Amino acid sequence: MDSDERPGYKKVKTGRGFTYSYYFSAANAGMPVLFFAHGFPSSSFSWRHQIKAFQGYGLIVPDMLGYGGTDKPVDPTAYIGSALAQDMVDILKAEKIGQVVGIAHDWGTRVLSRLIDYHPERVSACAFIGAGYGPPNSKGTDPISKSKNLADMMGYDIVAYMRFFIEKDVWELIEKNLDSFLDLLYPATPKVWKENMCVDGGARVWIKHNTRTSLPSWTTQEDRDHQKRELTAGRMSAPLCWYKVLVEDEHYEDDAKVSSERRVVQQPLLFIACTQDCITRPEFGDETHGQNINVTGNLTRREVDADHWAVESHPDAINAILREWIEGLQGAT
Repeated sequence: MDSDERPGYKKVKTGRGFTYSYYFSAANAGMPVLFFAHGFPSSSFSWRHQIKAFQGYGLIVPDMLGYGGTDKPVDPTAYIGSALAQDMVDILKAEKIGQVVGIAHDWGTRVLSRLIDYHPERVSACAFIGAGYGPPNSKGTDPISKSKNLADMMGYDIVAYMRFFIEKDVWELIEKNLDSFLDLLYPATPKVWKENMCVDGGARVWIKHNTRTSLPSWTTQEDRDHQKRELTAGRMSAPLCWYKVLVEDEHYEDDAKVSSERRVVQQPLLFIACTQDCITRPEFGDETHGQNINVTGNLTRREVDADHWAVESHPDAINAILREWIEGLQGAT
């Protein structure tokens, strides 16, 4: 285990040889350890408001594979679910932590889902923000394969951007016009996604033309500069592997290893739905949870009137919901 140059961060090499960087803070006596998993195209920096708000709890906040101070392999098969889950277990072992309360957003929900599936003893409870628990995929059930069905259901091409993100040359285009890419991914208004991310070829046109817009009200230029530094520490080909792995046979073969019994979440689960998110729609999480949760009082559902980035745009609301739920868990033990 090595130290990271950032205050509070450590580094550890996992069993498969990848070095992870993560923020760590030890728990005060009697307090649980919270594990935070971020998504695309973020880093542990996206949890900065939660890190500040939950001091006193144990905190483990990794830069996920492909991001920040963590290694950045460009082989999509490095991002299969069981391997990512085992990486998280290796971090817990390095800190001698047996169990965590898992909290995830965006692609981090896939990591937490597989951690629950493969290592349920490591997760005492789980919170999913925006996207819900993600059951293992069989061939043809991933969002990219189901894009036409999803478009027919929703009335718009909800995952058009995913098809763009798995194209061969996309990482070069994004790196060339990184500011435009970040303006699109972190829009000033939610309608930018529906008008561009959810239109076939729309994301490519936006970035190719180097389209720019203002920062959202909740982002400072300092925050954006920090995010750019972390993304440019590697190549965009690594973060995009989180999408590309979905069309790899190894992904389906790996998910098939999860038994039917393990596909039912037994832990208490909090789902925070973001009502203005036009892509990770609340109804998707609701449908999945209705099928994949042991609902003997285990499911708590809350809403935030925010788009996809509620963790950063509405931290007070998110933190209040999380704190109430976590304190309820402690009261139940």
